[in-house]
Amino acid sequence: MRTEEQYDDGDDGRPPPPYVDGAWGRTANPNTADGELQNIAAFGAGLTRLTGRRRTAVKIFVWLILIGVSVSIIYGIIGIARM
Repeated sequence: MRTEEQYDDGDDGRPPPPYVDGAWGRTANPNTADGELQNIAAFGAGLTRLTGRRRTAVKIFVWLILIGVSVSIIYGIIGIARM
């Protein structure tokens, strides 16, 4: 992409505003639920653009996280049931 191309879309010659996720056109505080959902959406968008080995590595990483969360929930349920 040429540097000049990013300014071709605007009629007034100003650069386009930066892309911001969120329903209100602003970034959310990362310490809130909105911020966490925004980060998850950004991670998912990045994952869809990956190909090859990187995509496979990220898929394995996500599955390991999901398996770890599942094992933790099951272990917690078993611990509660034994009480």
